[in-house]
Amino acid sequence: REFSTGGATSLPSPSPQGGCAARRSSEGLASEGQGQRPCLLAPRGRRRRRQSPGAGAGAAAELEKHTGRQAAMKACTIAGYEDLDSLTIDPDYPKPEVTEPGTLLIRTCAVSMAPGDVRVLSGRTTLMQAPDKFPYVPGGDSSGIVVAVHPEETRFRVGDRVACVFPEPRPFGALAEYRLAQTRLTAKVPDSVSMVDAATMPSSGVTAYSFKEHIRPGDRVVVVNSCGGVGCFLLQLLKQAFGASFVLAVTGNVELATSLGADAVVDRRAGAKWWEHPSLREDPADVILDLFGTATHWNAARSSAAVKPAKRGGRFVCIGMENPWPKVHHYWDAIPIVYSFMKRGIYSSMHKGTCPTHFGHAGLKVDVQERSEALLQLMGQGKVTAVVAKELQFDAASVREAFGMQKARKHSGKVVVRVADE
Repeated sequence: REFSTGGATSLPSPSPQGGCAARRSSEGLASEGQGQRPCLLAPRGRRRRRQSPGAGAGAAAELEKHTGRQAAMKACTIAGYEDLDSLTIDPDYPKPEVTEPGTLLIRTCAVSMAPGDVRVLSGRTTLMQAPDKFPYVPGGDSSGIVVAVHPEETRFRVGDRVACVFPEPRPFGALAEYRLAQTRLTAKVPDSVSMVDAATMPSSGVTAYSFKEHIRPGDRVVVVNSCGGVGCFLLQLLKQAFGASFVLAVTGNVELATSLGADAVVDRRAGAKWWEHPSLREDPADVILDLFGTATHWNAARSSAAVKPAKRGGRFVCIGMENPWPKVHHYWDAIPIVYSFMKRGIYSSMHKGTCPTHFGHAGLKVDVQERSEALLQLMGQGKVTAVVAKELQFDAASVREAFGMQKARKHSGKVVVRVADE
């Protein structure tokens, strides 16, 4: 049964009828940086709605009043930094409740992994991403069904199918049967999109969609690391939604990149370099979208003629850091990270005739809900598909495997943990 307290509105949590959009799967095949071939899954059929019984508003409060104990749920917990051995599924973790405006209680269906999950576990970014306590519940991006709302809520109601992103930069609370989500970071999911596919969208999809502000109609675009979580969405959006005229993908997964809309592919497995690609010799790129972050691609962009210089509108946009797992325990630890971006910007402003303008990009800062819903609508229409590297079950061994895959960064698309069926 679903119930809530704190004056929240709570009804039985029906399992809305849902199916899924076509999904490209890379499980065991499409590995970013590996020479394996992807497979494409055909659209799955719509599943029948299954009704589940539920209690009325305030049932949890009545339970606590008469039994002296709080309602519980299953949750994944980790007891310490770099301590995957302590990862367990706790069957008696306290179930959260809606007590404040702007929050929803969601019954979790699926959770997708993201780099932030690994950074938290590493303990290297405690300045920004330290858990409030141990053991903590990991996971930030999820999909599920709304089971309780605040009395003042007007946008969402019980029974809505939703996907939600974590409040940056703290990805906590998703790997559990229930989670609290902020309404401003939550979007409704069309019935034609499955919960597993919807869970891939929040961080990666929103970040990909936010690149729209850097793309001009007719742009020739190079996408570095184009088959990761962000890249798989971005390749599909560039020509369909952003107006790019040509897309060159840099990846180890040639067939997947081609299927996602790339006009040409640079196979990094073979040691090929994008700045030497024939398509850029006579007609340089307008913009480089670097989803990897190492200095190699920036150095190539500023020293080669493969991208237009700033005075001709050339841009270099980077979302990654030169070190993907930085140590940030104190404010002074952040200085080298900030400096690495500042020096690029300063250099590009001083060499507009030979170097593209450098931009650091943060995709989860503004308009998260609007961008989420725009992308989910495209997914619902079948214009954008989810790429799932592997779908895992909600048990300790499987969640450990999910963390391991995310840390290795060798897969294409997203790793998803299915917590429950609709």
